[in-house]
Formats: sequence, structure tokens, C-alpha cells
Amino acid sequence: MSFLFRFCLLWLCFGMLILRGEEPFDFDKNQGRLPKTIVPERYEVRLEPDLEHAVFAGDETVKLEVRQPVKQIVLHANGLEISGARLQGAQEVPLTAQLNAEEQTVTFALPSELPPGHYALAMHFTGKLTEQPRGLYIAPYQAKGVRGKMLATQMEAIDCRRMFPCWDEPAFRAEFVLQAVVPEKLRAVSNMPEVAGKSVGNGRREVTFAPTPKMASYLVALAVGEFEEVRDEVEGTQLAVLTTPGKREQAQYALESTKKILKFYHEYFGLKYPLPKLDQIAIPSTGAGAMENWGCIIYNDNALLYDPANSAQSMRERVFAVIAHEIAHQWFGNLVTMAWWDNLWLNEGFASWMGTKATDHFNPEWKVWLRAAGSKDGAMRLDARETTHPIQRPVPDDSRASEGFDEITYSKGQAVLRMLESWLGEESFRDGIRAYIHAHAYSNTTTADLWEALGKTSGKPVREFAAGWTEQPGFPVVTVSALPAGSAASVQLEQTHFTIHQANPAPLRWQIPVIYGPAGAPSRALLTLLKDPIEAGAMLEPDAAIKANIGDVGYYRVAYDATLTRRLLKAAPLLAEADRLNALNDAWALVQAGRTPAAECLDLMSALSDDRSPTVVQRIIDVLLAIDGLERSTANREGFHAWARDFLRPQFERLSWDAKPGESPLDASLRGSLISILGAFGNEEVTSSARARFAAYVHDPASLPGDLRGPVFAVVGHDADAVTWEQLHTAARKEDSFEQKRALYSALVSARNPALAAQTLSLSLTDELIAPDAARLVQRVAHDGEQPALAWDFAREHLEALFAKLPDMAANHYVPGIFEGFDEAARADELETFARRNLPPVAGTAVARAAENIRFQAEFKARVLPQIDTWWQARVRR
Repeated sequence: MSFLFRFCLLWLCFGMLILRGEEPFDFDKNQGRLPKTIVPERYEVRLEPDLEHAVFAGDETVKLEVRQPVKQIVLHANGLEISGARLQGAQEVPLTAQLNAEEQTVTFALPSELPPGHYALAMHFTGKLTEQPRGLYIAPYQAKGVRGKMLATQMEAIDCRRMFPCWDEPAFRAEFVLQAVVPEKLRAVSNMPEVAGKSVGNGRREVTFAPTPKMASYLVALAVGEFEEVRDEVEGTQLAVLTTPGKREQAQYALESTKKILKFYHEYFGLKYPLPKLDQIAIPSTGAGAMENWGCIIYNDNALLYDPANSAQSMRERVFAVIAHEIAHQWFGNLVTMAWWDNLWLNEGFASWMGTKATDHFNPEWKVWLRAAGSKDGAMRLDARETTHPIQRPVPDDSRASEGFDEITYSKGQAVLRMLESWLGEESFRDGIRAYIHAHAYSNTTTADLWEALGKTSGKPVREFAAGWTEQPGFPVVTVSALPAGSAASVQLEQTHFTIHQANPAPLRWQIPVIYGPAGAPSRALLTLLKDPIEAGAMLEPDAAIKANIGDVGYYRVAYDATLTRRLLKAAPLLAEADRLNALNDAWALVQAGRTPAAECLDLMSALSDDRSPTVVQRIIDVLLAIDGLERSTANREGFHAWARDFLRPQFERLSWDAKPGESPLDASLRGSLISILGAFGNEEVTSSARARFAAYVHDPASLPGDLRGPVFAVVGHDADAVTWEQLHTAARKEDSFEQKRALYSALVSARNPALAAQTLSLSLTDELIAPDAARLVQRVAHDGEQPALAWDFAREHLEALFAKLPDMAANHYVPGIFEGFDEAARADELETFARRNLPPVAGTAVARAAENIRFQAEFKARVLPQIDTWWQARVRR
């Protein structure tokens, strides 16, 4: 196929994409595996879990509407034994369950064709409880040094079918009425309030919950445990934050944050939270950071609990941001639900954007939109690769649903929404969101429904604008070039597909809202919607330094010709904070893509070396750490460390070890980053001070402030001897706080001593940590401990035991995650060979991404490291 023909064909397909787009939600046409001939209307489920024997039993009645004549009933079930099934209608018909483990379905053949109408399907079922966070599971915890167990649920994406048979697809909305029989000393919590309770003997109690609104099955929640709580109320909604024993006081910050966030969302959406209560539960492990179950959100401890005496500033920020994200889901995801998993971004991208918006509103000093450039940059790194995917990712069947939970769905989704809001205007965008929520409450949607609502309120062609950003992969680079004197414009704008390590990228294009103008003068910024490959820009004063993507609200890279690059370098310190950060991010990405020499990025980094923005300095640290990764196992690494120590010393001397009155909370985070990198790079003063502070901590933990704990543990762990390793390990085992426990285990995985690394690896097979965290120690030794070969040899020997500790989604990424610690191309071949023989097909996406990244790292190191070494060696003080 000739290049010209391929180019024309791609443009033709793209044009068809714009014209066709996606259709609004239609239940009958909606994607799914189950037939639409029967729909559930109401589930009545009674569960009897037995924690001691790790089993559960249940009885279920599902009220059905048969929409067309059928000869069988098909629904989902996974890992359940089903008996006593019967269909209740004009007469009762006994049924026999036919389970299909591969399809995760149960089929009931009918003795004769069933006419349309309303019926009830009843059955008894049993299942097993494990510590895998899927369906109903056991969650172990530690309180005051004593281990305990509780029950929790994790249904998303397709695990409600593990707790009871159901139509486990998002479009099959129904009411759920749960009953649970639990020990009287324990409390049961679900989506809705408890409406009845009675003793049933043998020290057990039956709890009945109110019916839920019609909702998707993946939002069903149940938690059973010995809970402590804090309570309050806001605008008629009862609020509670529940914890395992001994952590009640750490829930107060979450409660106060929730009160603010819920009121903010009431105003923004123009529709109040519709349930009578909102419970939020902190447990050690959810299988995800948090799960937005309607009315009963379940979080990891370290996403909901904050201890003012011992937690770091980063934890304060994380808790607020995660709560804001999960509560946003109560509207975007729960009240209005994606039609199918290919539109997962309607849930996650929007909740990410809305959560960031709320966090910024209440905490402007945190500068969260500025720092969101980090997550956007991470998504762009993935999105520039051949293994990326569109935001609206095709999901052929529900077994592939978990693949969509990645940076493209969350961070690119957020970035595209922010860019769209900027283009439409904040008020028009909000009005469109309100119209969308009101029109589709208690129903399902596709992205087309959202574009329609935004288009109507704004009067702009939203669908045409947005299709390129959500329905095709990747993103553009806008090249800004200076035009000769006497031209009708000062600059030219050109868009091309930005790629990294792609041999034959598709020649795609986008509608790009380019904001540009004289550097350091954001009030003079101009907006043009770049649709064509090349367009002339505006007339600006001669010799002006030009900055594009002013404010960093666009999801695209910017490159400059040689003339404008020189001008921008001189003007860099005068740019606004967001523009300095954006310039650094683009500069490093252009080096990765092979579009510019490394010196251009390093010169910009040097020009900003004394920057007072913690976020800009943090980005410089990130680049230095990336270079250090390239320097591993090279003769120049120690020399690079020495140069980098000198380069960063003024920043650390400015901040020093101790917090100053009135300093920015971001300075606290930057201080920790500087301590970590200077310690890792061998700064003796930092290392010796960290050891002294750790010694004091061992005798009196209160002596070490929360913001310094992680950095001090990391520096000490890096060069730990056997005694220090054991001190870290002992402290980790004693900790009840998962925030502190994880920080201490993080120090253990960073040990460079191979014998100590082997000891850390052995901990992955114990029950010291919750199962997923234990298994991930191996990945972290590969990366943080810089010992991928040791980690892979260990993992290969114990893979079955490690997989048993992981939820399915994490297991698919587990081996590829270990291999990404390598940067030799031969290891990519080894990974692919191993995967073909030993991993399930669903792991293929993670394997492909890891293999591509390993090959890129090998190529990037060979191509760029000589340039980098030449640059810093020329600047070493003699």
C-alpha cells in the first residue's frame, strides 16, 4: 500500500468518524453479552456470611420483566453453587441451573416458551470468601497490634456476580433490597439505611436495608465489621465516616471535607444528592484506591484517614482529592451511568476533572490544577506510544472491562474535559452538565448524549470538536515557527501527530484550541481553533518571544523553530508558573520523541534552576531522576550524582530541614523530595542527618514530623545495613496506621544491598501486609531497589503464590510491571515469550505496553545519554 493511498484512506476514515460519531444511548441497541429480552426490576437478596469458615449462603428473588417470548433465562454467576431455583408466575415452575464457568453465566432452560409479562425468579446459592478484593471478600486489619477481620465488597467491574446471580452489566439498572445475617457484635452497612433488624438466635442478627434507587449492579455494597464512626449532617443528608477500631479520630478530616464537597456539588449540578445518607468506610484494602458505591463508598485507609499529628501534607491533599473524586461519582457514574465499558471515561474522566475542580476551589494554596500537569504528562507519555488507545476504548466483552482503568481514561479524560471547558467557557460548560444530569438521571448514556447537551447550551459544534480527542488515539504537537519580516502574520502554526517510538504513526489531526501570544504577557493571549494542518497566526511585534498553550490547559505538545526556541529560553524565567512548567514538560517530551537534542531541555532546566515554584522545581527533580535511571550501571553515574548534588544544593539550602512559619504547604512536599533525591545521590550531610533523625524516631516516633517520615525512611533504607533494615522492619510490623506502615515498607524495598533485598522479597510471601501490598513488594524491589533481575528470579519461582494475593486486574499487570525495571531490549523478548506460554490473553495489553517501554528505554538510553553526559560534564566545577 503506497503512503499516499494510506494517507488518503486514513483521512477518509477520519471524516467518516466525524460524521458518524457515536449514537445516543438506546437500551435495545446497547452493547452487552446478555440478551435484552429479560430485564431485572428488583432484587431481594438475603445473605448469611460465615467469616470463621470463609463461606456464605444466600437466597434471592428477582422480579423480572419479560419483554419478548423466551425459552431460557440467562444471567451472570461466577464461583457460586445454585440450587432450588424456581420461576414464579401464574404457577411455580422448578428450574435447573446450568453454569458456564468460562462465560460466567447461569442458564435456566424453560419447559415451554415464556410469554411477555412480569415474573419472579427465586434461587438459593452458596459461595466462598477469600481475601481477594472481588465480590464479597474478607479484609484483614490490625488494631492496637491485634489482627481482626471484616467483610467488604468490590463489585466493579464485573464481580457482583460473585456475591449473587445477577444481570451484571451497567445498562441493567434495578432496585436492590439487601438483607444480611451477621454476628450481633458486628455492624452491617450497605447502600441504603437500615430499616429493620431482629435477632435470629445463636448470637446473630438479621439486618434489612431500604431499597436502592434503580442502579447498576457494580454499585452494590455491603460491609460487615466492628466499626467506629464520626457522624454529621449536611443539607438533609446523613453523613458517617466509619473506621476499624482505634482510628475514629483520623476520620474527622474526611467528615469535614465531605460536608464542603457535597454542598459544592449540590450547587454545581443543580440537583441535590438523592439518597438519604452517605457512608464512607475506611478499610485496609479495596482492590482499588476507593470504590464509589452509591451511598456507601469504600476506601483504602490511606485514601480516607488523616492523622494531623503524624500524616504528611501529601496525605491531607490525597484524602481531600479522593473524596472529591468519589463523591463526584454519585452523580457522574451512579445517578447517570455509562451504557457500556467503552464509555468508562464518562465515569472516571469526569470524576477526575470534577474532583480536581472541587479540590482547587477549597484549597487554592495547593495549586492542584497546576500540579495536575503531572498526571496529564503521564497520560501523554502513554498516549504517544503505539500501544495507546482512544478515550472511548472498544470493549468487545466484559472480560476486558478492567483494561480501561488507566491513565488515558482518568488523566487524559480529565485533561480533555478541562480543555473543552476552557473552549466553551466555564458557565456554558456547567449549564451543559446540569442539562445532561437532569435529562438522564437514573438512566444510562453514551458520550454522544454528553456532547449533545454541551452543544445545545453552548451553541458550539461540540461533537465535531470532541470526536478527535475521544474517538481516536494520541494527540497533536503544534509547531510554532517565525515567519519572515513582511509576511501577513508573525508566526505559523502547524499540527502533526506527536509520537514516541512509533515507526509509522497515522497522520491524524484534531481541532485544537491553541492559546498563544507574547511570552510573559498572558493578558495578550490569542485563541485560534487550529483545524487544518497549517495555518497562519496573528501579527505580533517583531522579535517577540512566543509561548503557546498559555496556561497549560491544552492537551497537546508545543514545539518551536530554532529562532523562537532561543527567544523563549531567554524569556523563560519571566513566564507564568504554569507556562514554565508546561515548557519543561514539552521540552523533555520532545527529547524523548527525538525532535530536539537533549541540550535544549537541559538548558531550559538550568535557566530555571533557582525557580521558587515548588512545582517547577519538582519537575526538574523528576527529569534528574529520569536521567539517573539512564545512568544506572554506567561509569558516569557517580559523576552525574556529584554534579546533580551541586545543582540542587541551593534549593535545599533555601528550604533546609525544618518548616518555616507561613511557608507554602507545597514547600513541605518539595523539602521531602529534595531530601530523598539528595540522599539517594549521596549527599553526606543529608544522609547523616537522616540517620540521626531515624535513630531518634526509633526511640520516640513523635520526634519525626509527618512530612519528613517518608523521606527519612527512604534515605535510611537506601543504604541500610542489617541492623537498620531490622529496625525498619520491626517498626513496620508494629504500625497500625497503613500510611506509616507503607512508608516503612517503602524503605525496605529501596535497600541496595542484595542480601537485604532478598529478605524484603521474602516478606511478599507472608501475611505481614495485606495481600496485594505484599505481592507488590516484588515489583518495588525491581524498581525502587534497582534490582529487577533479583526480583524477577524470585517472582518466577513463586508466581502462583504471588498471583493468589492479587485481584485479577493487578495480576494482569504484575509480571509486565516487574519487567519494566529492565532497560535491555532482550528482556522485552523474554517477557513476550514468557507471556505467550504462561499468562492469560487478557494480560496482552499490559505485556505489549511493557515490552514497548523496555525497547524504548534501551533505544532512548543509547541515543540520548551521550548527549546528556556531554552537557553536564561541561558544567562540572573543576
